[in-house]
Amino acid sequence: MSIPDSSSLGSSGLEQSALALSSIDKSICQSLRFILTDFDDTLTWEGQLPVETLHALAQLESDGIKVIPVTGGCAGWSDMIARALPVDGVITEGGACFIGRTADRHLTYSFWRNEYEMRAEQAAILAQVNEVLTQFPRLRLARDQAYRLTDVAIDYAQDVKPAAVADKDACLAALIGMGLNAKASSIHINVCSQGYDKFAMAQRVLSDVYGLSEAQQQAQVLYVGDAPNDESMFARFPLSVGVANIAQHLSMMRHRPRYQTTQPGGLGFAELAEFVLSARQA
Repeated sequence: MSIPDSSSLGSSGLEQSALALSSIDKSICQSLRFILTDFDDTLTWEGQLPVETLHALAQLESDGIKVIPVTGGCAGWSDMIARALPVDGVITEGGACFIGRTADRHLTYSFWRNEYEMRAEQAAILAQVNEVLTQFPRLRLARDQAYRLTDVAIDYAQDVKPAAVADKDACLAALIGMGLNAKASSIHINVCSQGYDKFAMAQRVLSDVYGLSEAQQQAQVLYVGDAPNDESMFARFPLSVGVANIAQHLSMMRHRPRYQTTQPGGLGFAELAEFVLSARQA
């Protein structure tokens, strides 16, 4: 089994063009134990969860592959995902918290740092974000802000139609200029405390909850996403896949997925699942 590393990405460390799923060695699929995945526009498409995606999640679970969404979505929504979908848990709010599921389907919450400290930091961030938003009348706090435990989300493309892309770029630059930890997803700007991201929490969960060494993580975990806030995952997991709609973001991304589906969003996730499951049966 041959797993690609960063040395195969060219002198700049960047993937010059994503490979087709058919380029993935089938022996890699045989060793796969985990699929970590973004949620919005990776498992969903056009705001909904396609039936093909739900079927793919159920098939992966049945085959023994644990799926863990890694999302910038709110903890309240992620609680529902962990309870209702065939997943093994959810890393939520950009890495702030892991909502795990016990064998009897009870949920456990594990925060990156002390929950109460993170809630206090969230309040301070919210005050700064509200001040910045006065400069961008088309942008607004995400509707799910009340259900967030640690971060602040600014809507530019979820309920804001048409998407306020230019305002998003200017607002993101202003927030970063203030020293805030801000990243853009396909629908939101997420602003959170320093010190963690999707990969940091994913690595902690894989190590502490599932007992995987760093080498095992590299060989047994695949990540799939669709946007620039997935870069920390693309940078560190050799088995990385972008769904087709990531194409619009690639020019602004430093770390890109190695492989890419032909279908967008949840349809692309289903395409990936079908390839992996077929390869495991070969």
